[in-house]
Amino acid sequence: MRKLRISLLFILLSLGLHSQETESQLGEAGFENITLETEVDSLKLYFEHREFRNPYHGMLYANRLLGKADPELPRKNSTFFPVFHNQLMGRYEAQTYNFSPLSESDRHFYAENNKVFKNYRFNFRLHPEVVSRFGYYEDPFETKFNMILDTRIYLASGVSLQTGITIPIVNNLDNHGMKLRAAPSMLHYFVQPWNAHFFSLSAGTFYNDRYGFDLEYRFARMDSRWSFGFAGGVTGFYRLYGLEYYSEPVDDLYGVADVEWRTGIEHTTLKLSAGQFLYQDKGMRLDLIKQFAAAELGLFAARTDIGTTGGFQFAFSLFPGKILRGKKNEVRTTEEFRWEYTYNNEDPVAQQFRIGMPRLADLLRNYNEAWIKHLSNNN
Repeated sequence: MRKLRISLLFILLSLGLHSQETESQLGEAGFENITLETEVDSLKLYFEHREFRNPYHGMLYANRLLGKADPELPRKNSTFFPVFHNQLMGRYEAQTYNFSPLSESDRHFYAENNKVFKNYRFNFRLHPEVVSRFGYYEDPFETKFNMILDTRIYLASGVSLQTGITIPIVNNLDNHGMKLRAAPSMLHYFVQPWNAHFFSLSAGTFYNDRYGFDLEYRFARMDSRWSFGFAGGVTGFYRLYGLEYYSEPVDDLYGVADVEWRTGIEHTTLKLSAGQFLYQDKGMRLDLIKQFAAAELGLFAARTDIGTTGGFQFAFSLFPGKILRGKKNEVRTTEEFRWEYTYNNEDPVAQQFRIGMPRLADLLRNYNEAWIKHLSNNN
């Protein structure tokens, strides 16, 4: 009996040492919010990696690092818990990438071990802001190109503040001017209180010269082809000229509902949105979205009170990702650069503004089990 106790103590000490070494190696590779739950025959890894827009790439990277750290780690019984903005998204088996909803014990363990201020680097992010208009005879290509340096500060579980500075590079599109100014700055609250129910609440100054409040809700099971959601809020117009500030009342109401269906054909998704967009613009929009391993490409058409339009959009992680990384600080490029072109570039047909994080539909699409398993089968 004494030998058995000594053996068990030795195993537990070894597992603890392996966990510390593994956490250190994962941290050096850019992982944050790392929590390891190691037992004799299983391993659970809770993590976030803000360099990747697709959680699969974080799980793939973790799998490779775990194998290099210690080939004896029980990876056959490993489970990954990807985290987004300090919130658990679900659980995925490390070898098969099968998805299962979070259990109460998963949530309890994470809540007990999650230390918001300790688990994040001070992260500086570089990303471009590009707005273009084509077709004028005197100036056929009008564009505004800014480089934004911003950061996200986590205040509590799911609560973060995003702020930064806008650096104008080129502007022959509007009267924004070429002075340095504050980047869109907003307070976010992101949460999944119950499995498959996601909420996002934002308040502050947004992109597209909007400020005010934005609320999103989405029901999305990661093992289903269907999801639906609603986005609504109230905003007003604002503009910064260096340190000068101009604003109009917050009185522009909007509310848009949508339903999304994964077709199962070539990893395409159909999304139908309808409601009141910005500027009291009522109508609907249809998107056809195709997912690629490192990007997303979409076509859309819209018909509203203001007019009819169509166009395309794309999203991808901006190269090179990591620029500088230390234990407490990191400089990187954005995990998602998203741009949209519409042929009707005069009238704001079916417009929604950008907030400081991806819209829930765009975010959760990447966590779908079918998509993640497809990526794993091609690696």
